[in-house]
Amino acid sequence: MIKKTGLTKGQVLLLAVATGIVVANLNYIQPLEALIAHSYGVSRGTVGVVAMLTQLGYAFGLLLLVPLGDIFDRNHLIQVMLVLAVIALLAAYSARNIVWFGAASLLVGITSVAPQIIIPFSAYLADGLHGGQVLGSVMSGLLTGILLSRSVSGLLAGFWPWQSVYLVAAIAVAVLLLVLHWYLPQDRADTKN
Repeated sequence: MIKKTGLTKGQVLLLAVATGIVVANLNYIQPLEALIAHSYGVSRGTVGVVAMLTQLGYAFGLLLLVPLGDIFDRNHLIQVMLVLAVIALLAAYSARNIVWFGAASLLVGITSVAPQIIIPFSAYLADGLHGGQVLGSVMSGLLTGILLSRSVSGLLAGFWPWQSVYLVAAIAVAVLLLVLHWYLPQDRADTKN
């Protein structure tokens, strides 16, 4: 059995930032609804359905993908989810009609469950004395991502076309993926005994 050594402050900060960046993908659409409706020539109600698809995808991801964290190496599962998130965000960025954008939004929701794998992973990696502090920090990152996502989305759309929000998000997740690849602690679960 491999002994847990805890997390450094830098790793805790990285996990907090990771949860914030990924969970933000769920909320970028909300301040953009009018722009998306105008761009695709559809009603705001139709775009509201697309926003619902993002949340529905998230629910599917919670149901179907998060439990895989108990079966597979969480480090690799997180990285796979981030690769899929980049693909989904690029699909949303390049969607040429509302149907394709809706499908991409569903995928964005499904792939945005990585924080729900990161949070228990961080609790597992934390040593017993600092587990609560680690969880508090990581959850703060999650909540900050939720709160800032709408502001960031609206701000970016004020300067560039609304699609750029999804391109910037894809770049942010890709950079995060590279950083996590190098600095995310390995899953110390010894399941091969």
